[in-house]
Amino acid sequence: MGQTQDRGSGDIVGPAPQAARAAAYFDSLGLGYQHAFEGRKTSQIQAAERLMSRLDPGARVLDVGCGTGLPTAGQLSAGGMDVTGIDVSEGLLAHARRQVPGARFAKADLFDRKLDIGPFDAVVSFYALVDLTADKFIAALERLRDLTVTDGTLLVAVSERRTDDEVRFMDTSYCPALCRREDLPDWACQAGLRVEELNICPEQGAEGQPETGLYLWARRQGVSDK
Repeated sequence: MGQTQDRGSGDIVGPAPQAARAAAYFDSLGLGYQHAFEGRKTSQIQAAERLMSRLDPGARVLDVGCGTGLPTAGQLSAGGMDVTGIDVSEGLLAHARRQVPGARFAKADLFDRKLDIGPFDAVVSFYALVDLTADKFIAALERLRDLTVTDGTLLVAVSERRTDDEVRFMDTSYCPALCRREDLPDWACQAGLRVEELNICPEQGAEGQPETGLYLWARRQGVSDK
């Protein structure tokens, strides 16, 4: 596959129309999005630290939905990983380039089939695949799989949603799609992944409300696995 542009470069590919609305919203939040979760990312930081312990120095890692680059892209870069971050929000990416100069960042939509980067030794996506129906979530996992080397690691974190009750996020509210701990491993298997484990972690949302984080560890299967 093709290579990403140089560190600090601009777009790889523009977002699809459905991603443009999300991009505009997160552009408007700017660093407020980062500040809303400061001190509430303990499980995420621990997961990234554990991931690095499983990778060789200089391993290529893709951070999907990297936002402002903190904490994950910055943590991985400081740990000696070769980090690429993608996001649909140019506003958040501008902060990422400034805050994590050792990584490369590009504006890109995961679901755009023209996206031509990778493959990566590991792909992470922390709380970027939110509010997706089961079919869309499986499709997202398939895209992450395709960006990973054979037997490479995928680490995906999402908030568990067992009801469609309204959820408050920053300055808005929405009714989330269901995402339950019993479904996530099955969705990963349907996406052609080999599930290693699912960690269930108590966390806090942007408003300080208690939430449950689901951390899925999986690998892209090799020929011998199929």
